[in-house]
This record gives sequence, C-alpha cells and structure tokens, in this order.
Amino acid sequence: MSDLVLPVELVIASPETTSDAQLLAAFAEFLEIDVANGDATDDTLRSYAESVRLFLAWCVEKGISPVRVTRRDVELYRAFLKESGNAVATRSRKLSIVRRFYEAAIKHELVKENPALRVRGGKDLTPPEEKIKALSRSALSELFRAIPATTFLGKRDRALVALMAVHGLRRVEVHRLDHESIEVSGDKASLKVHGKGNRMRRIFLRDDTYAALVRYIDGKVEKGWPVTGALFVSGSNATRGDRLSRRALNWVVDGYLTPLGLKQDGASCHALRHTHGTLAVAGGAKVEQLRDEMGHARLETTGIYVRAVERVKNNPANFIDVEVE
Repeated sequence: MSDLVLPVELVIASPETTSDAQLLAAFAEFLEIDVANGDATDDTLRSYAESVRLFLAWCVEKGISPVRVTRRDVELYRAFLKESGNAVATRSRKLSIVRRFYEAAIKHELVKENPALRVRGGKDLTPPEEKIKALSRSALSELFRAIPATTFLGKRDRALVALMAVHGLRRVEVHRLDHESIEVSGDKASLKVHGKGNRMRRIFLRDDTYAALVRYIDGKVEKGWPVTGALFVSGSNATRGDRLSRRALNWVVDGYLTPLGLKQDGASCHALRHTHGTLAVAGGAKVEQLRDEMGHARLETTGIYVRAVERVKNNPANFIDVEVE
C-alpha cells in the first residue's frame, strides 16, 4: 500500500533502516495479497494500516526498532493500549494485527520469530448479551416521531434510520448503498447490501421502509440531484451531494438520540442495529432468518440477541410467588 510508509523518526532512530523498510514493504504486500485472500475492502486495509502505524509510533517513542521487538515489548505495548482506554476487544484486534505484521515479516525471512504470538488483549468476562445497547420499542417509536416528516433531510434521515433499526444494516453498509442497490420485482422491493468481508446479501424491504426511501429519492429529484451512485448524500454546504460519510451517519443518529435522552455511552448507529436484533427476536423472528438478515457469518453471533431477550423474558425472580410489598 502506498500510504503505509515508515515514519521518518523511525528511519533516523533505527540502526537497521533497511530491515525496517523491508518490514513495512512486506506488510504492505501482505495487505494487498493475503488479507481476505487479496479481496479486502478499503475499510479493512485502512484499519490494518492504522493499527500498524500506532504500533510503529509507539516503537519510535520507546526507541525500539521493529525488527528487534521482543515479546516483553509487545506486552508493554498491550499495557499502553490499556492505559489509553482501549477495551479488551479493541486491544485484542490491534494485537492481532501486530501478530499478522510479524507473520508477514517471517514469510519474507526478515525476522525468525513472532514476538506477538500468544500475547492476548486480556480477559473480558462480561457476557456478550450484557454489552448490547439497544432501544426499546417505545424508544424507537419516539425516535421516528422526532424525525421531521416533510423536510428533505428529515426524509433522508427517516430512511437511513429505518434501514439500521428496522432492517439491521451496519453503518458501513448504509454508507456503501447506491441507488443501484435498490431492486423492485413486482410489488416487492429489496436491497443488495455490501457487507463485511465483501459478502453480498439481499434484504427485503418492508412497505413503509420502501415508501420512506421513495420519498427521500423524490426529494433528490426535486433538488435536481443525481439518482445514480451514492444513495445517502450530505446536505451541508461544504459537502453537498457527496456520499454521506460513516462519521456523518453517527452525527445524524446522535443528533436525534441526544435531545431525546436516548444517547448511551458508546451507542450510536450500532445501537440501532442491536435494536433490530433484540426487537425482532422479542417479536418472534426465527434466529436463522435473523442471521441472514443481519449478515452474520455464524449463528452463534445472532444467538446473543436470543439470550439478551430470554434473560429479561425469563427472569428467574418472576417465578418467586412472594410479594415484596
């Protein structure tokens, strides 16, 4: 990757500049060829590159050459990540990328051992279902009521919130949608969704969701904006008509959640996806169908929503037939 370059400070500080440069070149090749069998998305490549940059910056600060990193150094880096406020899952992901960084180096015979091997991010004993941040049915209804029904941006926001909260799309999946993603066959509308790992899936739209999309698209036509390419676009002066960025999607969602008092720490667009999962299970959706709708690779992931709903529904305390007051 052309943007994965060795920091100048590292070149100056390292007694083995050539080896360090080769290390970065090996990782760049690894990203292009090996990650996702050479078919990784730009988002994945950026994530890998950013994690490596962070690790290299830490090496620079500590005066350590990447080719001389030891297991103890990686453990100290893990401590740095923890002190920086990274959660266990984030630490684990960043350390896994460091491991793959050195896998690439071993493949190119630049180092003999992987110093990050078996260095884990830590233990998170919190059950996955406890981490779900979702809106209740009444809160979701309140959210939809708060979105203006007649303004252009209100029409856009209602449609994109519906896709996340009612149909379970990820933020990045909404970001990637094009007008060409919409297909209509007879009286049924569907979306071709570009998911994680470049996996494509089709979701069938409810009539009211499709109607919301049509109203938004009609608004684009009235403005003379293109109805090809990016589906959800910015309405701000600086970026008007550009594809709505993932960060902007967070701003849109937070702009409604916060005034309503529904904004939770760490909850934004993904809370809407969790809302879809929990409300669908509570309403009787089959877990296999929910897995397909949400684009999960494993049924166990979808099962988290089942356990979250069951814990509330089958609260053991409710089976104790004694009145407190």
